[in-house]
Amino acid sequence: MDLRSLLAVVLGAALGVLCLAYPEGIVRVQLVGRSQRRRGPYGEDEFPQWMIHLVRVAGVALLGVAVFIAVQSL
Repeated sequence: MDLRSLLAVVLGAALGVLCLAYPEGIVRVQLVGRSQRRRGPYGEDEFPQWMIHLVRVAGVALLGVAVFIAVQSL
């Protein structure tokens, strides 16, 4: 496996696991500064469930691509 493929596998797997483990954090970072409807202290915002599910689906897709690249590189 060459260096480029190895980096793609490692980055894809890391981002996929991050998206699956902390989907609310990913959405919060993506939307920072865009919400004008502040209600309550920092960190108590509720995000729509479709955003959380979309991040989880993206995490599964990233893991799938990482596995595909790993298998193809062997």
